[in-house]
Amino acid sequence: MTAAFLPGESPEGRVEQLMGQPEQRAEAIRELGVRINAFLRDAAATVRERFRGKLTFASIQFEQVDWTPFDIVTFELIRSAEVADRFRDAVRTLAQGPKPLAITGFGTAAYRGPGDRGGRVLEVVEHDPQTKAPVRLNGVYERDEAGQAAYLSELLEIFHTEGVDSAFVFLFALPGYPHRPDGDPRDDLDRAGLRIVKLLEGRRGQTYPDMEWEPKAAFAAVAQRYRR
Repeated sequence: MTAAFLPGESPEGRVEQLMGQPEQRAEAIRELGVRINAFLRDAAATVRERFRGKLTFASIQFEQVDWTPFDIVTFELIRSAEVADRFRDAVRTLAQGPKPLAITGFGTAAYRGPGDRGGRVLEVVEHDPQTKAPVRLNGVYERDEAGQAAYLSELLEIFHTEGVDSAFVFLFALPGYPHRPDGDPRDDLDRAGLRIVKLLEGRRGQTYPDMEWEPKAAFAAVAQRYRR
């Protein structure tokens, strides 16, 4: 997402260059880790001159962060079909480290099957080529709020039982992906919105009449987990 660590003018361009050359990818990722850790050491030292609280960095695993300057180890950890069979074991291994473990950025959408896609759930969305704003879905995807709720419940159960110290659901609300229950189902961007509430267009909800959103099944599932 940040310029200067990888070549390319945009996040998409940088990812394409990193992933588009498999024979050079391992070396490119190794060099990326070196640059990131040099930056993080300086950043953490600068922050600690002004801040007395605990520090962390929300990472993804291939960044190979050296956690020495930080108080909390933090990963975005999304389960997909490719890693589902070893996901729990991986969480357990991470939680056995010497520092507290936080998981950020885990979640899925409310159409059928996104839990298998992992971080690729938004690939079903078409965007305006100029503004990059979401326009519609690229096909008809069955709405599945129960599936989204089950996915989040399963991951929260894994995080709890395997010793994760803190977990942050991605996410509460996502602007630009309104719930459109009537008309063409491809216009119901909320199905791909990775959020636990559905944003309403020009009206307020019934559950909370002063809010312009309505809870999904995932909202209740997450509330139940955290209440315990």
